[in-house]
Amino acid sequence: MVVARDVKNIDGMLLVPTGCELSERQIDILQAWGVSEVDVEATKEMAKSHDPLAQLPPEILAKLTAELRSRYWKPDEFGPVPAEIFKLILVRKAQHFLAPPLK
Repeated sequence: MVVARDVKNIDGMLLVPTGCELSERQIDILQAWGVSEVDVEATKEMAKSHDPLAQLPPEILAKLTAELRSRYWKPDEFGPVPAEIFKLILVRKAQHFLAPPLK
């Protein structure tokens, strides 16, 4: 995790500067100072792990996209709102595809 904003104690003393990668030791120090929250930047790996579309193999994503386009509308022709709705539907389909089967 990389710190997004300077972390200071209640007296304004800098504990961890912006851009610093947090180590286990630094987290322990922050906890000792009573710091319970720190703003961090999302790394590409973090973003990918939370984006179901990024987790799909490209050929599966293309297949799901083509399937949705054939069933619904052409969102690019109607503006940003239908395009966002289309993306939400695609994300939902990807989540179902990635979900483990129920036993």
